[in-house]
Amino acid sequence: MDFRIRQGLDLRLNGAAAETVETMARPEYCHIRPSDFRWLKPHLLVAEGDSVDIGKAVFTDKNDERVQIVSPVKGTVKEIVRGEKRVIECISIALDRDPGTIVPVTFEDSDEAPALRSLLLQYGLWPCLRQRPFSVIPSPDAQPKAIFISCFDTTPLAPSMSFLMHGKEKGFSFGLQKLQQAAGSGTPIHLCVQAGKTLELSNLPQNTYIHHFSGPHPTGNVGPQIHRISPLDKGETIWYIHPLDVARIGRFFQEDLLGFDTIFALTGPEACKPHYYTSFYGADLSRLLKGALQQENTELNKPETADENESHTTRIISGNILTGKQIKDQPSLRFYDHQLTLIQEGGEREVLGWFLPGLRKWSFSHTFFAWLSKRKAFNFNTLKHGDHRNFVMTDIYEKVFPFDNIPPLELLKACLTHDLDKMEELGIYEVDDEDFALCEVVCPSKMPCQEIVREGLREDREEVDN
Repeated sequence: MDFRIRQGLDLRLNGAAAETVETMARPEYCHIRPSDFRWLKPHLLVAEGDSVDIGKAVFTDKNDERVQIVSPVKGTVKEIVRGEKRVIECISIALDRDPGTIVPVTFEDSDEAPALRSLLLQYGLWPCLRQRPFSVIPSPDAQPKAIFISCFDTTPLAPSMSFLMHGKEKGFSFGLQKLQQAAGSGTPIHLCVQAGKTLELSNLPQNTYIHHFSGPHPTGNVGPQIHRISPLDKGETIWYIHPLDVARIGRFFQEDLLGFDTIFALTGPEACKPHYYTSFYGADLSRLLKGALQQENTELNKPETADENESHTTRIISGNILTGKQIKDQPSLRFYDHQLTLIQEGGEREVLGWFLPGLRKWSFSHTFFAWLSKRKAFNFNTLKHGDHRNFVMTDIYEKVFPFDNIPPLELLKACLTHDLDKMEELGIYEVDDEDFALCEVVCPSKMPCQEIVREGLREDREEVDN
């Protein structure tokens, strides 16, 4: 089935990754963060000085001890970093000299859902799955309505999915079969593909459907895809998963190999040579970043009012500029990310900056002349170009919000007023904070739309659990 999404916006940003891949130099440390997994309350299973192997549980979820996060490497727990109220922020593991990141495993395979779920839980592969609503790790007892896999990404500077998946097609097909068996026989699988692209796959399980989507971002988000194919009602759940994790699960069952190796794209206008790297989940990026940043401001990177001797700092983002998270200490990619973005930190606001022609400035409202160049890419920074204020009543959100019959402004207000009944009535179960990222970009009031929706979802989930 073909779908055309018209609402949305493609942000053109300099620094796309060239389709060349390099093996990242082996780091000294691996960093595991409980905050990578939404609303998971960690129960720590290791202490500083403990030895860990690939696949050994590091912590579990206090709400369900069956869900465990395992070590992707062999090494020794070097440090457990705690924040306010002794919240565990990071577990740092010093790697052994053994360079291996993939290990053979022995288990008794099965086609039964309980046995397959038990294996995924035991070897730390269950967290690869997430569920809508709430974008949390699903309960091991949940029965999903369907499984969704978005096979393309429309976020700014998103890595090419075909490049990420090259050579992993067999593992992907086998992983689909195992996921369907784990979900329950007959559970439909929906593969969402960009219009004009094809999937060269064989041995697809029954009840697998391929849908083609076209349109601007957030067409590649799983939320708008679910909304059009299999809308969610209260009490229903849908599983979704990244294609690379499907291939990882397929390799586990097909070749009896467990590994958390990954490939990611280094992107952004502050990256010296944007391209792809192979590494493993949680790998320390300190060495990589020392050589990846632009060493000096070039003419391309300077704003129109930049001083000749002005220097700037770089923000390092795990993920994309819309929904990614800034990383500072113990730099590493988050569990679900396959992109590292480097952009300039915004400085002081320009005095009467709107008087300038703005040939290098992006504007959704066509305030600057740069919009006349349809294919121009920009060097976005972190400056908001405005202050937080009350909601401005316009239809600007609707222009970038691709959900039919869900009014974004009204839903945001319901979240702010903690009106759970109104939130459910307006469709809170069908959306996630990432679906409001563009609303946040174009918002004249500079509202933290993603934070508002995320808090609304948290309150709703607590109400459901209670």
